[in-house]
Amino acid sequence: MKKEKILITGGSGFVGTNLIDKLPKDIYEIFSIDIEKPKINFDVVKYEKIDIRSKHIGSLIKDIDPKIILHLAAQSSVSVSSKNPVLDNDVNLSGSLNLFLSSTKSNVEQFISFSTGGAIYGEELGKNFKESDDTKPLSPYGISKLNFENYLNYFSAIKKFKCKTIIIRPSNIYGPWQNPHGEAGVVSIFAEKMLKNENVSIFGNGDEYRDYIYVDDVIDFVLKIINSKEIGTFNISSGEITKTIEIFDYISNIIGYKKPPIFLEKREGDIFGIEIDNSKSRSIGWSPNYNLKAGLESTVSFLKDS
Repeated sequence: MKKEKILITGGSGFVGTNLIDKLPKDIYEIFSIDIEKPKINFDVVKYEKIDIRSKHIGSLIKDIDPKIILHLAAQSSVSVSSKNPVLDNDVNLSGSLNLFLSSTKSNVEQFISFSTGGAIYGEELGKNFKESDDTKPLSPYGISKLNFENYLNYFSAIKKFKCKTIIIRPSNIYGPWQNPHGEAGVVSIFAEKMLKNENVSIFGNGDEYRDYIYVDDVIDFVLKIINSKEIGTFNISSGEITKTIEIFDYISNIIGYKKPPIFLEKREGDIFGIEIDNSKSRSIGWSPNYNLKAGLESTVSFLKDS
């Protein structure tokens, strides 16, 4: 049986690495592009170092001729977007648009784009946001992600191109291969510092809350959506909210960490809390399998062995 060609942008990143690991290699011929080297180098995966802003993206897509594009490449830090909104817009909007328009000149049938659930809706404490709710991003990162969503929705509405577009709005993803040294990814950052018995900082008072979803549950949804006829926008979340101080306490108990956290001023662009409804994603037969305890234990175990 001839394998389906799938192109993953940001394949060397956190979610991209997990996705490539889980994709069935007997079904898909996998191509990965990124500006970084892969974290795992699979012999059957074809890697290419290229920026999504490159003028050569179109010719690369034409040469590969993928049926599916999974777009994960992004500037993904809210705080970086506040410090450098020009860079954020250049990557997340201009680069993404360059990729999408280039893909429409090939035979791509499915364009799946990772957006954001945590930064796109804004903030309304107590509200459980659905995909149909108004979007009011409070950071340049959320704005750039929303603007690219608007382009995808525009082109889908006018039916100018044949490829189906799917937008995924994940909550806070965590798990193996997440960068513990960056500005985003509180679970891996906390766990790494605790394992080294270093001080852990919390931006805010610790009562800030998010929806945390384990990366394998996100990958399960991606695999389901690839094999479906669905189009549109989907929230991916655990359906449960957890305070930052609770994340700190849970990981402390797993590791046996005894130091108290250091509380710092909240960062520009950070919201206090977000709750994300996942009923639309559940309606197509998906549901999260990992509870927070299991996901945190798996993440800590991975970091111990890294």
